[in-house]
Amino acid sequence: MDTNKIYKILASLALISAFIVFFVLFGKIQNLLLEYKISDKQSINILLILVVILTVFLFTLSILASSKHSNQDKYSNNEIDIFKEKSKQQVVDKDENEEELLNVENYIKKILPKVDSKLKLEKYTEKILSNIAKEFDIVQGLFFVKDREKDIYHITGKYAYFGDEEPKSFNLGETLSGQVAINKIALNLKDIPDNYVTILSGLGSSSPNHLIIIPIIIEDKTIAIIELASFKEFKRNFSDLFEGMSNQIGETLLKY
Repeated sequence: MDTNKIYKILASLALISAFIVFFVLFGKIQNLLLEYKISDKQSINILLILVVILTVFLFTLSILASSKHSNQDKYSNNEIDIFKEKSKQQVVDKDENEEELLNVENYIKKILPKVDSKLKLEKYTEKILSNIAKEFDIVQGLFFVKDREKDIYHITGKYAYFGDEEPKSFNLGETLSGQVAINKIALNLKDIPDNYVTILSGLGSSSPNHLIIIPIIIEDKTIAIIELASFKEFKRNFSDLFEGMSNQIGETLLKY
């Protein structure tokens, strides 16, 4: 039972008991006055009235005290709830901060082929996509590189792509990838339509619902576009990671 209710019940019982005692005493006193023929009844009646007033006053104080105690309990509970909520938020913030602290240098070693590698452009870009898939939950990837003479991007690398036709080239500003090339900002798409990207396996076909389009920028120019599909949501730090690797990837691409 609520503590406040207990206090009120006890206070009410005390008041009832006080009135019972008062009426008993009142009757006794009246009998004594009659028995001993005491004439100063007014003073005694005033005294009894004062006792009643005092009893009611004490009852009121007890009710007010119980209410104040209840409010303090509620305030304390609110403080505890607020503290718990802040603690949860701090844990969430901590997790987000830990996500932001991806070691770029560490992933460069894991994802980018060695600089002295003699891989051709197609093999180089496919190796990057394959390494990305090993480190993250990537189910399909495409790598487009910009033509040196024109503002057109050609497919150079594929990962787990089984389309009937080759991925089409696109001009700067055309399609979502072309817009990303202009804006120079990664585009993270969630809940993409079914069959927008289709993955084939021995178990059948399925459609990932998350797609991220990443620009590879060097000297303020988008020289390549990477498209990655996944069944899991891309964290906000994922594009930050590739922003950190963009310069290394771009410098290598310029050698081809």
